[in-house]
Amino acid sequence: MGGSVGSMVDDIDLAAHAEASSNYRKHTSGNPLQRRLIERFHRRIARQVEGLGPKSFLDAGCGEGFVAAALLDRMPHLQLTGIDASADATRIAQERLPQGRFMTGDVLALPFPDRSFDVVGCFEVLEHLPGDGPSRALREYARLARVGVVLSVPHEPFFSLANAVRGKNLDVRPYGSDPDHKQFWSRESFGRLVGEQFDVVWLGGSFPWIICAGRARH
Repeated sequence: MGGSVGSMVDDIDLAAHAEASSNYRKHTSGNPLQRRLIERFHRRIARQVEGLGPKSFLDAGCGEGFVAAALLDRMPHLQLTGIDASADATRIAQERLPQGRFMTGDVLALPFPDRSFDVVGCFEVLEHLPGDGPSRALREYARLARVGVVLSVPHEPFFSLANAVRGKNLDVRPYGSDPDHKQFWSRESFGRLVGEQFDVVWLGGSFPWIICAGRARH
């Protein structure tokens, strides 16, 4: 999946971070099936990003840099910037990927001038935003992206069903959904959301996630 998590910033309590970060737990799981699903997911994201031909890329909600590592493995000369609300996550990402630039910030108020990046990516973040947060985030990405976006969210109801089948999150409604998820999309409804700001050029997925690529309209 790119990058090692064996050497991290010394003063980060990784056990506490793993407890707080579902993204970190997901990407460091020892479950072989989960690892295969994530590796395929990363390959498909990287293929869509590469297809847009970027020289610069913003990973909005970059977490600990797992997707960023997959992109840099495939495009080593990509000028990659990552931003995330978690200071510990961005410090881990910077330690893992010194060739990138990682900072702490808000994905709904990104501290960059208009048209700062060729492509903006946002992976497994939009579903955590309440209310009109996803639409606000997409407006920010439209402001920043010269070429386009690549985005991913859980594919419902399949994401929740896959969790329920393995007995996970059965006390959450809908059954099996992540307790931190505020938004739920089918492939078609997510495509409509992205289409509010971008021309959708690819709408597919990698079970149990939806992946969408869009071209900027300006």
